[in-house]
Amino acid sequence: DVLRELLESKDRPQTCEMYPVHFFSTAFMENPKLLRVILAHCSKNKRYLTSSLKRTLLELTLEEWSSAKRSKNILLEKTRRDEAMAILSDPQASARLGDYEALVIVQQNNFVEGEILLYEKLQMVPLLVDKYADEGTYKARRKMLALCRSDPEILGDVLGHFVAMATDRLGNDSLKEDDESVDSESELGELLQDVKEALQMARSQKVLPPVRIARILAGDGAGQFRNEFRVDENQKGEGVPLSVALDYIGNVLDEKGKEIERLQSDVEEYNHMCNAMEREINELLSLSNIKRSGTTSKINNVPDINIDEMYSKLLDNSFETKQNSVNERKSEISSEEFWRAMGQTEDRFGTIARFFAKDIID
Repeated sequence: DVLRELLESKDRPQTCEMYPVHFFSTAFMENPKLLRVILAHCSKNKRYLTSSLKRTLLELTLEEWSSAKRSKNILLEKTRRDEAMAILSDPQASARLGDYEALVIVQQNNFVEGEILLYEKLQMVPLLVDKYADEGTYKARRKMLALCRSDPEILGDVLGHFVAMATDRLGNDSLKEDDESVDSESELGELLQDVKEALQMARSQKVLPPVRIARILAGDGAGQFRNEFRVDENQKGEGVPLSVALDYIGNVLDEKGKEIERLQSDVEEYNHMCNAMEREINELLSLSNIKRSGTTSKINNVPDINIDEMYSKLLDNSFETKQNSVNERKSEISSEEFWRAMGQTEDRFGTIARFFAKDIID
């Protein structure tokens, strides 16, 4: 108390010389409560603390909280609990404290509220669901349902936890018969109402197949496959009353009935379409056979043609045409040569006689 008064006094100097840590290490090791008071005062007055000092403050605070809980000092327990939650919920705690390092510290001291806070911050949904299930309160169950709305994949685990809670409460010998009703105002009635709401959510989200939901409600666990071998022989796995699942089962049966009717109508329509296509194919095949028979009769009436004779005539005509073109070309060249020679010679008679002897002129 004297130290607290000195620290909170306004007359004390605001600055002082810094001394090496080893001057105080022995005193702090022997008096951890004194170290916690100093660190808490620095944190309260917004003094800078390193990450290691922040973690030390959290660890010392949780140690005193755990000690007060064991000694049933309710006032001190509540005070240290509030201080620890303030450290963990600090907006700068992730940077200065470290979420995973803080998680190790709270797990060592079994500080459940701190674990839940860090699980929410780190988005560790499966671990968070397990913690809520261990708590088992109405508020925890509502949080579990809220997680299912944001992450439908965990709905099977949540429903399995609800069924396990209901099974434990149904096994209580002091339970009255009226308490097993969904409309009951007892704690079990509220739990069964939560199971009913989870089933409505499963029907709207359509993530879990009805067979798996039926196994969960029967007490076979939240897994995808049935547990054929039970470790505990006394475990009955009674599940929840049928009245809880009546609405879900009725709606599922109605939906499946409508789906079956729709599939039947689709099959009938498909069958009619196939029959119509089969008739059309048969009609097209009959028309094709008729046209083919008419074409065959026309072909039989055509006279025979000698292809070899026609080909030989074609070759003869092409040869004669080629020969005539060669002669015409030769005549043109000879005529040009004759007149060129006549223009260049003085003895025209001799030139005419020479071309006549070559059979170039007639």
